[in-house]
Amino acid sequence: MIFYHSLKNKYPSGAVTDKQTIFIQVKVTKETHLSSIQLVLKEDFTQTTSIYHPSRSTIDADATLYSFEISPLHTGLYFYYFEVRSEIGTYFLSNHEFQAVPVLNYHEINSWQLTVYEEQFTTPEWFKGGIMYQIFPDRFKRSEQYKAKKAANEDIRYRHDEWDELPQSSITHENYKAQDFFLGNLKGIEEELDHFKALNINCIYLNPIMESPDNHRYSTADYFNVDPYLGTNEDFKKLCAKFKKHGIEIILDGVFSHTGDDSIYFNKQGHYDSVGAYNSTESPYYPWFSFMEFPHTYHSWWGFTNLPTVNKLNPEFMNFINNPKTGVLPFWQHLGIGGWRLDVADEFPDEFLDVLRVTVKQTDPEALIIGEVWEDATTKYAYDKRRRYFLGKQLDSVMNYPWKDAIIEFVQTKNAHALRFAIEELIDHYPKPALEVLMNLLDSHDTERIITKIGFGNTEAVPLHERPTLELTGKELADTIQKLKIASFIQFTLPGIPSIYYGDEIGMQGFRDPYNRKTFSKKEINEEIFTHYKALTAFRTEYKEDFKGNFNVVYENGGCLVFQRESLLCAVNMNDNTEYIEGLHGKQIFASHKTRNHPNGILVPANGFAAYQI
Repeated sequence: MIFYHSLKNKYPSGAVTDKQTIFIQVKVTKETHLSSIQLVLKEDFTQTTSIYHPSRSTIDADATLYSFEISPLHTGLYFYYFEVRSEIGTYFLSNHEFQAVPVLNYHEINSWQLTVYEEQFTTPEWFKGGIMYQIFPDRFKRSEQYKAKKAANEDIRYRHDEWDELPQSSITHENYKAQDFFLGNLKGIEEELDHFKALNINCIYLNPIMESPDNHRYSTADYFNVDPYLGTNEDFKKLCAKFKKHGIEIILDGVFSHTGDDSIYFNKQGHYDSVGAYNSTESPYYPWFSFMEFPHTYHSWWGFTNLPTVNKLNPEFMNFINNPKTGVLPFWQHLGIGGWRLDVADEFPDEFLDVLRVTVKQTDPEALIIGEVWEDATTKYAYDKRRRYFLGKQLDSVMNYPWKDAIIEFVQTKNAHALRFAIEELIDHYPKPALEVLMNLLDSHDTERIITKIGFGNTEAVPLHERPTLELTGKELADTIQKLKIASFIQFTLPGIPSIYYGDEIGMQGFRDPYNRKTFSKKEINEEIFTHYKALTAFRTEYKEDFKGNFNVVYENGGCLVFQRESLLCAVNMNDNTEYIEGLHGKQIFASHKTRNHPNGILVPANGFAAYQI
């Protein structure tokens, strides 16, 4: 037998810096005869292959240990496997869930991954160990202290009179456009400071606030102004300053892959005084866009003609966004934001992201850069090339959709092994600085609400006409709440930063857009869920330093998983029986159900969670 496990037999484990030597050890049992073993390493960006032979071998009673030493590598993405020659011929060692398994055919090889990043890569300290809260501004709170000003495109906007009305959608309104507004505003967000403090929030992520004709505001009309329905630039500056005094940073949605067609820059609808790209080939903005037939046919985001795509590498556009003195990025940072969430980050060329990071960090070295990436960010392919988000010169981290999906699958299928693999795979692939600031979410403005997703499962099977008002009730809701508690406990105890999507903490339900974007109202609060979130956020805050530390799985059985975060054991159990784990000890400090002490181990409550201090 030949044994190798990349999480146990490689040092350092996981991603490494470009200054670290890598040590790998393969164990070959005595009855296994081989004439040679070599490690084959390929650099993904250059396709350069290197062969490594054991630097030494050590023989003990029942096995030979072959040690490989790899000198520091250049930053990049590498893949490796082992080639073995023996009396029965040549075969390969392939990766199966981090462990080595023999395969005969070269084309069957699944290589191990090795991410090498710059030693200088750092991420914001203020964000680590904290808690994020995401707000869709039009739907959070409408303060009477601010009266919405008329917009340049007021004639196409619809203002809801009642806060608790259903949002319009293509299900309920023919020729629907996302131009119905509830008039949530910045003053409303400011008035809920005590709510954020009760949840121990240290970062608020705002969906777009820049002027836009659509309620989601991803169709930017003016990059230098807050939408008049929300407030003024001065209002926003005061909001940032006030929240910063209370230890809460605000980050903004950066929408730079496209503009709105109804904007200063394109001006298809004629609402602005500018000469937009749609109006003339002589427009200063014309080179920003790509026309197939001027002016009516042009490249747009996913075919939505109200979102004309920008040529990101156009020098004028690059300068417009990234100029360290006059650009969009420093403009908002000087107003007080703590960083950016980059919309559709995979649609930006590397060159754009390289310059963006320089500008953002030059303006504020501790500014945060989170990218919207839905897959493993180290292996992401876009623009016909492998992306280099995490090598040290682009993103700090990403929205963590892989763990979101794995957590939801776990509470639905009770498969702890699948959850463990999903968690450990990213831990193996991601640089430690990026892991520490991962945005761990259970839902967002782009997905179903977490309660709806857990409770209904395959939400796409729910008929369209039922989605506007369909919600869980009774026993179904009670069962779902218990699963939500377990899911959120996992979310709050993994490496990275948990993100609460506004309203999840009070039990809001909703299918996809726009029903996941309904108005926030404490009149509809679910006290059981709110009590849970307050306790959960208090627990995370009290043990903040532990949640900045390492992650290590110590037990797995069926639907039960226990992992260590420094001085804490965190346990989840979807099994129907209490799980007794001999040999693990600790004082229960946070749990869904209290369990009695056991002298020889810990007891994890059935269909629940618990944390123990060791």
